[in-house]
Amino acid sequence: MKFIYEYRTSDNVRRSGVIDASDRESAFIALKNQGIRPASMKEAPGLFNKLFGKGKRWIAIVILSCLCFLLLVWMFREKGKTKALQESQEAEVGVTLNVADEGGYARSIERRQIWGDSAIIEDAARKNWKVIFSNPAERLLALFAQPGRSVQMPILPSSLEQDMQLALKNRTKILADDLEEYKQMKCIVAGMKEEVSEYLSSGGNLRGYIMRLVERQKEEVAILENERKSLQEAIKVPGVNVDELWMKSNQQLRSLGLPTIPKD
Repeated sequence: MKFIYEYRTSDNVRRSGVIDASDRESAFIALKNQGIRPASMKEAPGLFNKLFGKGKRWIAIVILSCLCFLLLVWMFREKGKTKALQESQEAEVGVTLNVADEGGYARSIERRQIWGDSAIIEDAARKNWKVIFSNPAERLLALFAQPGRSVQMPILPSSLEQDMQLALKNRTKILADDLEEYKQMKCIVAGMKEEVSEYLSSGGNLRGYIMRLVERQKEEVAILENERKSLQEAIKVPGVNVDELWMKSNQQLRSLGLPTIPKD
């Protein structure tokens, strides 16, 4: 706190000064040690003294408590964001660390976005996944392996039934020189082959299953497009927290296995 004081010198000259002290008593003691005996003393005007002057320290305590609380909220929020991102990345990387069982065969995983080099993934897709699978039925399944990709109804070869039976009979092998992206695709297709087996065992036919894949893919594409449009419209609203909205939208898409929306 600041105090303004007045005193007289030894030659009776009236003077004034300002001193910093925790309270009036401390100010008097400090001045006495300097050989000054103040005739009067009062708190210095100003916002600091108005808020935090004697008898008003509770205001400082309340303000500091609020600031500490807000700081803690912000820290926990940022920690939560970092943890969510880390868990997402660890989940993606984890697929590449445990892709084969003890026999070297691909483990079954759900359809998902392949983590890794997008150029490698797109090149394999352009080549109809022939760089990974020799069986036409497995290549057909690979078309629908990643949720949200736009896929047209493919031309089904006359040998599809035979090819699929062969694919279901032979487990997918993980090779030592397979790229990480290829390993992930093999795991997804391995899971889809289990899905085919269950579908056929329940009385369905292969063509019906493929039609089901086409419809599922269309629904996923529609969800992705609607989410993208909703986000574009929402960020136009004044005062909207764009970062929070974008993260929430991508978290929802990620939970569905759909590709996330890049931040423009």
